[in-house]
Amino acid sequence: MSKKPPYHNSAPTVIRRGLSVTELLVTISVIGLLVALTLPAIQTARESARRTQCGNHVREIGHAMLQFEQVKRRLPTGGKGIDLTVVPPAVAFDVQSTFTQLAAHFDESYLAAAVKPEYAYNDAACVENQVAARTHVSVLLCPSGAPRLADPDGYGQTDYMPIVYTDIDPLTGVRNPQALATGALALAGLPVSKIGDGLSRTIAMLEDSGRTWEAYFPNMKSGFADPLFSGGSARVFNGAAQVTYSEWLQAHQLRSQGLPAGDRQTPSGNRAMNRWAEPACGGGISGQMNSVPGKIMPLINGNSLPAGGPADCPWSTTNCGPNDEAWSAHPAGAMALMCDGSGRFVGQNIDAIILRRMVTPDEQFPYDDAAVP
Repeated sequence: MSKKPPYHNSAPTVIRRGLSVTELLVTISVIGLLVALTLPAIQTARESARRTQCGNHVREIGHAMLQFEQVKRRLPTGGKGIDLTVVPPAVAFDVQSTFTQLAAHFDESYLAAAVKPEYAYNDAACVENQVAARTHVSVLLCPSGAPRLADPDGYGQTDYMPIVYTDIDPLTGVRNPQALATGALALAGLPVSKIGDGLSRTIAMLEDSGRTWEAYFPNMKSGFADPLFSGGSARVFNGAAQVTYSEWLQAHQLRSQGLPAGDRQTPSGNRAMNRWAEPACGGGISGQMNSVPGKIMPLINGNSLPAGGPADCPWSTTNCGPNDEAWSAHPAGAMALMCDGSGRFVGQNIDAIILRRMVTPDEQFPYDDAAVP
């Protein structure tokens, strides 16, 4: 009897082979291409979400502003403004900022209960003011805001600038001090009945992201002395005229104690305009300092490149880049708060004369909405 041959699996042997170098490179290239095509869409979607949130913040501030108006029968002052009692009119400051005045109407209303409005926010004679001013109020910051360094003394910061005046020439579109006009958030407060151009057509605030403590790059410096740094000699507005901060306190039978322990003076001794409690966070619309007839730089996001500004308009100079001018991290413009509490995106290519008309509350020169990019 013959033996059966041993059983053999007749299935063919499968030889597994990996990707060749060429195939691997092609795969990586395809993946890279897909990422490159998708990333801008993702970034655009993220910026769209941030811009929407920024608009929500603007409307929250607007809601607080209108609540303030209901109580006081006037809009808040801009902290900074134009004193029309002197000739020629001059820049002046309230003791409190716009946002300090609005604190009672934010979700952080507890801040207002502690604030003593007779004292500057950084006067050691009133510790409660420093505690409030060191609170970081999220609604005062735009999610798209440029990367910011913390204030060295821990004070809260803001990306929004109350608009208190403009000196854009209504004919040439460049800065002209003789064409000075107050904004809606004027010193002493403006009743809404005085906004003849319309609440929905008059700007109360604009974004001004990127302002920093003076000693940090790009070293943006205010042009005005801080009352505490100057020993009380800097002047403030008392509702009718300007007096020194020391005189203001004496009139209220109060005394200053200087800077709080640990707080530092700016290198120049001027105001720290990055702080929401600082009246100098308010500003005007003058246009960029290197604008000339025939070559007007954008009034919003002007001199945005290079970081720190060009040689003829460094950001350390007032009216250059974000220094006391409208500026944002949005790619094409900035959010504006209108006097009716609504938010509006204003394109950076807006005509200078149109922007002036949007800032002035009763100039009686209507503008076409189609002209606002």
